[in-house]
Amino acid sequence: EHINSVSAMKLSPYYKVFEEDALAWEDKLNRINSLFDVWIDVQRRWVYLDGIFSGSADIPHLLPVETSRFASISTEFMGLMKKVQTSPLIVNVITINGVQRSLERLADLLQKIQKALGEYLERERAGFPRFYFVGDEDLLDIIGNSKNVQKIQKHFRKMFAGIATIIL
Repeated sequence: EHINSVSAMKLSPYYKVFEEDALAWEDKLNRINSLFDVWIDVQRRWVYLDGIFSGSADIPHLLPVETSRFASISTEFMGLMKKVQTSPLIVNVITINGVQRSLERLADLLQKIQKALGEYLERERAGFPRFYFVGDEDLLDIIGNSKNVQKIQKHFRKMFAGIATIIL
């Protein structure tokens, strides 16, 4: 919205008077917009993967390489968020040295971990085709709680018609 306002100011006959300030603000707003796009992507991916790698005791054993990569990324992301916390105004955040590059690199690494996780889930589905009837979240819940039949029973209806529970 503010970027559009600055662009609209360029049409004013008095623009020359404050052209330098307007161009500086336009640059800041464009950098903020770009930063937010990447930041939101990183945060969304990080929250999703944190729930997977922190929420289950089995996943770190099944995916040790991805777990260690995520732990490294998580440490870096938290460090960056601590820097942001010390100076939470967005016009100050864009001046943090390398913040844009750092977030872009984190987004790329998180995307690679998510892709590896997807490939792992496809291998599991290939091994047991009934897993194709459940989504990724449900399959992760099943794999992560594979030793606890009570927790995975809620997924039986999706995989097997007419079976809701198993009594052991």
